[in-house]
Amino acid sequence: MRIMILEDDTLFAETLEDLLEEAGFATEIANDGESALEKSYEKRFDLLLLDINVPGPNGLEVLERIRAAQNNTPAIFLTSFKDKTHLHLGFEKGADDYLKKPVDPDELLLRIKALLKRSHRWSESIEIHGCRYTPGSKTLVCKEHRHTLSNKLARLLDLFLSHANEIVTRDMIMQHLWEWDEEPSLGAIRVYVNDLKKLIGKEHIENIKGVGYKLIL
Repeated sequence: MRIMILEDDTLFAETLEDLLEEAGFATEIANDGESALEKSYEKRFDLLLLDINVPGPNGLEVLERIRAAQNNTPAIFLTSFKDKTHLHLGFEKGADDYLKKPVDPDELLLRIKALLKRSHRWSESIEIHGCRYTPGSKTLVCKEHRHTLSNKLARLLDLFLSHANEIVTRDMIMQHLWEWDEEPSLGAIRVYVNDLKKLIGKEHIENIKGVGYKLIL
């Protein structure tokens, strides 16, 4: 599942990125309102994390334009504003939740998962060449056979789906699958990729020699 982060504080944005990717989400960072709008038009996101006070269109204006484009992606505002005016404006523009900085990491993850469940994106299935994948339960059903994926295999499939028809490099896989205190290896990547190929069909995951892989959808 893919989350867009609109945040002009580079350090905080990277902290959020690390937190979310460790929890199994793919992320993209936008440092200003214009780039956030461009990303929202070009790609499908499962959730938006938006700061309000950013360069260009502010977070409130960004969400207003996204909603005007009939995009109902769940959105959470993360902001240092503490007055009720901004709280009310956030919900008026279409926010689903609102957290004040500094943000507690555990609370943020709980709210994200609760919001995804309410929006059905956590439990909805994705079709992959005749198989049905449910991210929330990490289950893949192929030809009436139900497979519960390991955490790393589910993370790999989530990463491929977030970058479908795009090259996913081996470095991207290492960063997404392994925790900071784990030792990644190219051999393990090959094992996980081959396991996915056995489930969904080897012809659907292309080897890009010396670079990585591409999921063909």
